[in-house]
Amino acid sequence: MPRAPHPADLGPTASTGRARLACLLSLGTCLGVACAPDLPPGQRVAGPRILALRTEVIAPLFPAEEPADAGVRCEALPFEKVRVTPFMVEPTGVLDIAGAEFDPIWLACQLGPGQGLFACLRDALPLELDELPECPVPSFTDIDPNAMELPEYPSPCRFPDDGSDDGRLEFTAPFAPNLLLGGDIELTMISRAPGSPATRACAEAMLSKAADLPNECIYAVTRVSVGPIEQLLAFAGMFGFELPPELGEVPDPKDIPDGDRNPRIASFRVTVLDPAADEETEYGEVERGGKITVKRGQTIEIDTDTPAVDLQTFPVPINNGVGGMGSELQTERLDGSWYRTWGTLLASGSDDREAFNQWTMRKGEADADELPPDGRALLYYVLRDSRLGVDWWWLEVEVEP
Repeated sequence: MPRAPHPADLGPTASTGRARLACLLSLGTCLGVACAPDLPPGQRVAGPRILALRTEVIAPLFPAEEPADAGVRCEALPFEKVRVTPFMVEPTGVLDIAGAEFDPIWLACQLGPGQGLFACLRDALPLELDELPECPVPSFTDIDPNAMELPEYPSPCRFPDDGSDDGRLEFTAPFAPNLLLGGDIELTMISRAPGSPATRACAEAMLSKAADLPNECIYAVTRVSVGPIEQLLAFAGMFGFELPPELGEVPDPKDIPDGDRNPRIASFRVTVLDPAADEETEYGEVERGGKITVKRGQTIEIDTDTPAVDLQTFPVPINNGVGGMGSELQTERLDGSWYRTWGTLLASGSDDREAFNQWTMRKGEADADELPPDGRALLYYVLRDSRLGVDWWWLEVEVEP
């Protein structure tokens, strides 16, 4: 029974500033955008923001079977170790998530099939932070075929501090009953931001359903897929669990699709146009987080490329599975979002694996000065596929008068 994609759940929802809980409850409309009432334009970074959460399988069960020419899986199999990395940015650059100004608490909740983001944790509120059970570390030894059912995974639960200060979450994917039905893991991240209260105060306000959340707290929600579901059914059959008839039979190994993988920004090429001198300068490939120097009024052209192989084909139930009409194959689509701290952009989004944009070093409508603060401007690019894959890039520019 293939899992259908969730178009509204393609990435994290972030809420910062004097946010209201009502914003957090409408996560499908707040993807990656701070939810304060006095927001700058959506593509302008005027304060700390979380633009994406990236999930990566870092300890696959069958490493020899992982293709070398494909992106890292963001869809995990049970008992695989997963890493979740926030992409936090500020007007001055990418936030150091290993620093003291970012101190996240991570919560997990078991989403049912078809549930939207935050539905699981929202239904459990209000909660006391200290009363949340600790999320366990699942293991093959937890499986007891004589029990005839999978072990329950506490929901919601809180991940313990892993002892590191890298700002990322690492956990082991469970094998839970809701996953066999097409559910997912809902992850909620709560953190302080520069100048905000302690993370604990941010968490207690959100979990208590406070009407006003603390100023500048950061809240992000995403889903982690465990599957593909055909492989989960195969696992259940291997362990001797009797599957409900509505789940169908254990699939043949050749009918098990590849798990969802992150797309890759394989190329990021930069050319600078000088309209005053009618000249152009090709910088060629610029590394992630690279720096260049331009003059005010010049335009930066960016060409990016994602390998065609990264657009995976996957089965989707026809008519959402109603009527037993089988499945059809769909190919992933791409959705690129561009953000800047200063200047003007030709476009805020792109939907092609060979994307193009222009960034002009000229004061935008929301900019205060003719030059960016400290003479530095940044461009952030977040690429998503139409499932749960994500990648990002950024470019720093020194703007001369």
